[in-house]
Amino acid sequence: MTHTNRPTTSRVLLAAGLATLATAAAAPAAGATTWGLADQKASTFTHPAFQELRSAGMKTARYTVRYDALRYKNSRSLKYHAENLDAWLKAADAANVRPLVTFWVTASNSRSLKKRISASRFRTEFKRFRKAYPEVRDFSLSNEPNLTGPYKRDPGALGRLYRTISKDLRGCGSCRLLVGDLHLTSGKATADYALKVRRAAKMPIRIWGLNNYNDVNDRRSTQTARFLRSSAVRNAKVWITESGGVYARKSSSERKNPFLAQRRKATSDGARERYQYDATRYLNTIAKRYRRQIQRVYVYQLQSEPNPTWRPGSRNGSWDSGLLDPRGQERRSFGYVVKHVL
Repeated sequence: MTHTNRPTTSRVLLAAGLATLATAAAAPAAGATTWGLADQKASTFTHPAFQELRSAGMKTARYTVRYDALRYKNSRSLKYHAENLDAWLKAADAANVRPLVTFWVTASNSRSLKKRISASRFRTEFKRFRKAYPEVRDFSLSNEPNLTGPYKRDPGALGRLYRTISKDLRGCGSCRLLVGDLHLTSGKATADYALKVRRAAKMPIRIWGLNNYNDVNDRRSTQTARFLRSSAVRNAKVWITESGGVYARKSSSERKNPFLAQRRKATSDGARERYQYDATRYLNTIAKRYRRQIQRVYVYQLQSEPNPTWRPGSRNGSWDSGLLDPRGQERRSFGYVVKHVL
């Protein structure tokens, strides 16, 4: 899902850095899957429902931010990117939650999805970010690069960027670097993209991110499995960086890319919530089935935009996959995550 809220060193040293990153990627015990929350709101961490998730064992959360947000922190019109980031990271720290930060396109203009990102510019902004937030250790270079943005038609540039940032992180033994959170509809197409990225990187990619809403909400694992088995990915670990059961989307999205719920004409509150619950359960099925490869899973989201006048069965904005409904009441999927996942 795309977030729009206001995402020459010697060979010896490089090899050492790669070994460090590989060790970090393999840190969790075999078969263990860490569950977290993908959510863009700082207020999430003080919500009683999140505190219940945290007490049950949820220890990590994901945030998507423009890669150069800090460059514009003093801009009257663009500083909200940096302000929202700062508020979110402070709230995550206060909740004792380990953040995963996924970078996205530039904050600088309305044509950001098409604006090229040079490796040197990204590296400058990455260093700025690390100086400001040295406690952050988990990074993903791009949100859904195979769907939107400058890397969509240039996977090689993403691979070369991964190599550059890997060198910069070679001294950080606790850092994890994902090349990107890939959007999954076709397992083959996503795997082909991943192969181009890896070839351009000219080095192993230890962790891939994956957003697999279609498989989860259709209650299948076909495309996820195809991606996991592909030549570029089969020896790596995978983090499902954003997924979960979807209650409702904007009508155009439900028409153009219908999930099982739309194909079966589920429009009432009871029907939508049942399909969301079943999809959440199936996300856990996928995590268990491929637990040797899937290290982390981030469920999106705690709640869509709060709306005390929301009517059950209706849409709430363009996307609603909240474990809570817009009024703040728990949905069945919330109880499932607390009782059966964490």
